[in-house]
Amino acid sequence: MDKMMSASQKRNKNIKKRGRIATVVAAVVLTATVILPGREVYAKHDVQGSIEQHTREAIVQKMREYAPIQPDAEYLWEEAYEERPSITAPYTAGKLKDTYILEGIKAVNLARYLAGLPDDVQPDYTLSKQQQAAALLNAVNGQLSHYPSRPGGMNEDLYNLGANAAKNSNIAYGADTFREAVFDLYMADSGESNIDRVGHRRWILNPRMKKTMFGAVVGQSGTMEVPYSNMYSFDASRAAGEVVYDQIAWPSAGQFPLEVWHDKDPWSVSLNPDIYDNQRTSGIKVKMTRKADGKVWSLDSSDQNKGGKYFKVDTGYYAIPFCIIFRPDSSIKYNPEDQFHIEITGLYSKANGQSVSIAYDTQFFAAEQQESEPQDNAQTHPQNEFSDATVSSWAREYYMNLKSNALLDGVADSNHSRQISRQEFTTIGFNLYQYLTNYEMQEVASPFSDIAQPKISHAAKLGIIQGTSAGLFSPDKQLTRQEAVVVLMNLYKKLGGNTAGVNTSNAIFADDAQIASWAKVDAYAAFNLGLIQGTGANQFQPKANLTKEQAYVMLAKLMEKY
Repeated sequence: MDKMMSASQKRNKNIKKRGRIATVVAAVVLTATVILPGREVYAKHDVQGSIEQHTREAIVQKMREYAPIQPDAEYLWEEAYEERPSITAPYTAGKLKDTYILEGIKAVNLARYLAGLPDDVQPDYTLSKQQQAAALLNAVNGQLSHYPSRPGGMNEDLYNLGANAAKNSNIAYGADTFREAVFDLYMADSGESNIDRVGHRRWILNPRMKKTMFGAVVGQSGTMEVPYSNMYSFDASRAAGEVVYDQIAWPSAGQFPLEVWHDKDPWSVSLNPDIYDNQRTSGIKVKMTRKADGKVWSLDSSDQNKGGKYFKVDTGYYAIPFCIIFRPDSSIKYNPEDQFHIEITGLYSKANGQSVSIAYDTQFFAAEQQESEPQDNAQTHPQNEFSDATVSSWAREYYMNLKSNALLDGVADSNHSRQISRQEFTTIGFNLYQYLTNYEMQEVASPFSDIAQPKISHAAKLGIIQGTSAGLFSPDKQLTRQEAVVVLMNLYKKLGGNTAGVNTSNAIFADDAQIASWAKVDAYAAFNLGLIQGTGANQFQPKANLTKEQAYVMLAKLMEKY
């Protein structure tokens, strides 16, 4: 429930993509029907038993079931409202359309399904006014807070309604959709202000949760407009004994899709405090082994680098008051088919006080690749947000590297062969910079009159890109190959890259005379660093417009250097 980062900062505040946040068909294992006198009737849900039913096919089917209606939409900016909010007096909180509330519910239920929990959470519409009021307060104040101050001129009842809700919610800033807030902020919880408890994640994976509600209002952050959103966290309306579990892990044991994971995300294992003693924790250790190469990471309480290798046992009350949090290091990259063996030692049984341990395996896979493989007599599944077979084979690996790290957020995941715009290329480039540096977005005025997007403003502030003329960015203008290579090398240098000793003068390209003088050094440096290639016949084609696929290749190659 604590503060978190937004999708924008997802690119990690620590991860993967980053804003602020505060903080198929698998069979459900039913072990027994329980009837409480004078109360509800429910069937027990076994988390570990459910995880065992999670085949890849079942997971892909569930992801298809919970796929968003508009995967590339930024709906919190415009069309999400039945009644639009007003962030100036007289203030009104507005009302979200059911369609978009359900987009958030689907994301929550997908996360819960993957963790082995019941994926039957429903919207509680009685909370819609309070959640909108909470979002309104943060949007008006231009600040993400669980304890927002009362704006001048705001009705006391409206303020009290929102202030109450803000204390009881996950809150986020910068996420363009509720799905983005759920997976790239709340479930990621990788920022340095959240990794020590992963509280947002734990509230979403609360066994007792059965209802929730979302709120969102677009407001100011300095001179920029950003969405302020939230999710009610404190529901515990499910019967206490309905969910049976030893532990709830993220990523879970068994098969786990890379599409909802980021390289810098911490692992977490919430242990049932009725089974494991959460008072004797000083000797807990984690050993993590990658089976492909036998590499081992050993983690314990001495690992306290919140930006890298990290370990923490948290017994604070974030749904389950016993959670082991660990991350092997900040440079690890998770690839399809990577399998990890996790061993947790130093635990004690609550029942008899004896020493116990836990071991399980997690294997990552690319759900979109599963979607594109032939199934049942060579028939294929229809494309959805996790599958886009239109990426050319020569660019697909690079595209997957970027997408699996959420570095394509903010760019439509379609029409990959078309020419890329200045806004799209800058967005991916800034995502990459944020991902590699943990750069935190602060309030900054937009230097451009034709766009006021935080990522573009920060990219300009950092010197990654310049405008096309005084005060103009020309976001929809297509980017030429020579313009792109200048931005690429700006990124390289901003990341600490050094061109000393790199050949930047040889006329390698047959069309060298056509390359502008302001781009020539960068073009040859990028070529000799292995970041770009020619286009055939030893041509660079400097004035040709760059395609999205070409952008994927050069930016992914830059990422690989770090």
